[in-house]
Amino acid sequence: MERIQPKWLKSTKGAPFTGIGSLEADILAVVWTHGSATVRDVYETLRRQRTIAYTTVMTVMNNLVKKSLLTQDRANIAYVYTPAIPGREVAHTVLDSVVQRLLYDQKNFAVSHLLDLDRDLTPEEMQELRTWVRGRFSA
Repeated sequence: MERIQPKWLKSTKGAPFTGIGSLEADILAVVWTHGSATVRDVYETLRRQRTIAYTTVMTVMNNLVKKSLLTQDRANIAYVYTPAIPGREVAHTVLDSVVQRLLYDQKNFAVSHLLDLDRDLTPEEMQELRTWVRGRFSA
């Protein structure tokens, strides 16, 4: 059964594995952190880290609206952007995409990496970990 991909993940520009480019990810992080932001808010935050044009930030934020990752409130002179999708959901989808496409669904390798282990987990160890986590975090 094929998984249905969100609209933003189908992007073919710049980020073939995630659908989100580097600048898009940085902008999303700023908006997720603030809860909502204007182009000026995001621009001021990003320009402390790199040289960037205001119009570039504006264009990318509008692209994120088209990708349904941000919403745009046009009620005020300065448009206010808010997340259309929670950051955790986007991160989950991106991680899933990377594991599927780059690692051919080898979740044991991904988990080993995220846990900073020196070797890949065996299928048995993955099952033990899965069982332990479910027991530990189930209500």
